[in-house]
Amino acid sequence: MKNFKVAVIQMSSDFGLVKKNIEKAEKYIREAASKEAKLICLPEVFNTGIKFQGMNQHLDLIEKKDGYTLTKLKSLAKELKVHITCTLLLEVEKNICENTAILIDDEGNLIGTYAKTHPVGEERTLVRKGIEYPVFDTKLGKIGMTICYDACFPETSRILALNGAEIMITPAAWRGGHYFKEWWDLTLACRALDNLIYVIACNACGFTGNKEVYAGKSQVVNPLGQVLGTLGIEEETILYQDIHLDRVTIERNFNTVLIDRNIESYKKLTESIKGIENMEKLGGF
Repeated sequence: MKNFKVAVIQMSSDFGLVKKNIEKAEKYIREAASKEAKLICLPEVFNTGIKFQGMNQHLDLIEKKDGYTLTKLKSLAKELKVHITCTLLLEVEKNICENTAILIDDEGNLIGTYAKTHPVGEERTLVRKGIEYPVFDTKLGKIGMTICYDACFPETSRILALNGAEIMITPAAWRGGHYFKEWWDLTLACRALDNLIYVIACNACGFTGNKEVYAGKSQVVNPLGQVLGTLGIEEETILYQDIHLDRVTIERNFNTVLIDRNIESYKKLTESIKGIENMEKLGGF
């Protein structure tokens, strides 16, 4: 499908109130489906909310693949004939959790998962890092996913592009302090232009479990790094945007940045930075 409408749901979540959060999300999903959206995106761990300080409080909120949230989303996708993406804290092996982006097709099938590769701060104590960047060939196009902080690392989106992705979906729970709002905007535009790819970024709004403010500003960016549509910081609503995948083909045929790479000169990228090899012990922000 070369052209379709995406619905980006920017919503707040009450920490730990899973059924309440899912009921809210369901209303938005049904509204988006009624507006003929074919792809519906939800924020990072929308079902539980997040406490950035006190991640151990998430232990009782980790779900299995046959758990309540995923079962509900698969049912909605099948009923409404839409694709749905979000992230969940999933138990992938006994006592092992990953912050997992999921992709459900319009028949209610779980067709793809991606484990967050760059957990941040206390999140590192809760989840296992992913190490792969899968791309899923769907009815809508070739889709790859990153989660929140992953987008800060240009290697993530570059690997997705090299693996054939036309769209990068980024569910997030990106906070609004310091310079983070500006960082969010610049990061998404750069990832799109660097890789001549659509970026669909779905952020939370409202407050974290620690009463910090989310940055909001969910947006869709085209392969030229141009923002096609965006929401405000506090808006709890849906952003609708038409996606035209021919644009990816056109730009990649014109701009040769992906084939002009001098890969022999990039070996340094896989080395640790001298002096801060134990960076993970610092805790992050």
